[in-house]
Amino acid sequence: MTKNHPRTFMQCQSDDVPCRLRAKNCPIDARPLSRACRQGKVRVCKVCGDRKNCAKMANLGVLPGTELELICPRRGRQCMIKLNGGTLSLDEATADNIFVTSA
Repeated sequence: MTKNHPRTFMQCQSDDVPCRLRAKNCPIDARPLSRACRQGKVRVCKVCGDRKNCAKMANLGVLPGTELELICPRRGRQCMIKLNGGTLSLDEATADNIFVTSA
């Protein structure tokens, strides 16, 4: 886990209500992680989805303000990221719910 997590806003009330885990200032040019086609570093802007997805991403350390290294070579079904010294493989549905900007 990272030492200093950024301040975040999380609104999850039931399984029917979508979760919004976001930083205060999310730029307009933010795009889903699955659409970030290049390798390199990106910064998480917000995490969307149901409560289960938000909790899973928070437990893995994927929070707004976190810097990730994208290691998938092209847009595809799976996306691999380096985070906190480990490598995560995310499916396309999960990567679609993580919005990033270039770092």
